[in-house]
Amino acid sequence: MKVEQFIAFRYIITKRTYHFISIITILSLIGITVGVAAIIAVLSIFNGFQVLTKSQFIGFDPHIRIIPESGAWINFQDSLYNEISKIEEIEIISKNIQGRIIGSNRSELQVFTLVTVPEDKSYYLDGVRKSTIFGKFSISSDNRLPNIVIGNAIADRLRVSIGDTIRLLSAKQVEQAIVSFARQREVKAIVSGIFMSNIKDYDITYGFSSDVLGKLLFNPKIGAVSAIDIKLKNIDDLNNIKSKLENYINDDKFKVITWQELNPDLFNIMKFERFATFAILSIIIFLAVFNVLVSLSMTVVEKRQDIGVLKALGADNKIISRIFIWEGIAIGIVSTLAGTLLGLGFCYGQINFKWFKIDGSKFIIDAIPVEVVAMDVITVAVFSLVLTSLATIYPSIRASSTRVIEAIRSE
Repeated sequence: MKVEQFIAFRYIITKRTYHFISIITILSLIGITVGVAAIIAVLSIFNGFQVLTKSQFIGFDPHIRIIPESGAWINFQDSLYNEISKIEEIEIISKNIQGRIIGSNRSELQVFTLVTVPEDKSYYLDGVRKSTIFGKFSISSDNRLPNIVIGNAIADRLRVSIGDTIRLLSAKQVEQAIVSFARQREVKAIVSGIFMSNIKDYDITYGFSSDVLGKLLFNPKIGAVSAIDIKLKNIDDLNNIKSKLENYINDDKFKVITWQELNPDLFNIMKFERFATFAILSIIIFLAVFNVLVSLSMTVVEKRQDIGVLKALGADNKIISRIFIWEGIAIGIVSTLAGTLLGLGFCYGQINFKWFKIDGSKFIIDAIPVEVVAMDVITVAVFSLVLTSLATIYPSIRASSTRVIEAIRSE
């Protein structure tokens, strides 16, 4: 251990009775510890809710969607479709027809989005299948009428249950009826299942069926579809596959978007909440670091004679400066390490023992979700250490500028 490190540690761990400077140092240690632990814990809770939200949205939304740059329809070449299908990371690819429709049952009306896929691609809607709470998930045709699976909020608005028949009209059909002054013949479908996604917008917005119903309602041109939906084997490959698809397509007529871009408002809000929380809780660390600055500055004043003696014995300005830098860094390392361990202890305790429970009968989870992200922990720890290191600059400069004769005479 170098002499400046030894002296720095002796200044922190003094054998003398606790005095005002020692109390400030202890408060600094506690403040940084609590601040680091709080930020790690809260960010991990945000990550937990984000992962929960992500799993719900991914069950309904595609990981990647190819849509027209303009207009409602795209004509995707079979050769390009087959080429994309061969990409190893892609699990499912499906040509979808979708659009806004009006559903009616007697005097009840509800506008919602109908998403239709080929019957042989029904496994693409596995998330809807898992969320079906009444009836069964079926998009095939029974008794010459196509089946439809709708959200529970839509079923409630239309006052329909399993086995009921609903009448459907697309915007194009309504427009044709108005222009021709004739009543447009509705397309009928049988409610085979009702799903509940626990995402309010989805339960009132979406219905799912086969492309047979989609073609009847939207009457697209031969080969035209609304979108190409893709699900990946590993969601972590999202950005990589998006870039690869853009290179494959290389056409201004198409646009490749991810599931996050399909829900921009939600994820922008979540990012802002994380940033705001980090900024607010960082105030705790800032205050604690300011206490470190005050404590070191007062130590410089208190140890003026010691500094003078050290300089008289041959210690140069760099050694004197390093003493107080090491003192601040030691405080930062100890408190940051303690805060990190405390924060991680809380997180893993919540994950394994569920200390903070939630009523599972009212919510889809039974405890506050927590997800520890290594980069968040590293960022918080580095942030704390950097601030503590910056707090040592002024006291170290002030200590190194102390004059030998004035310091010795001060006592």
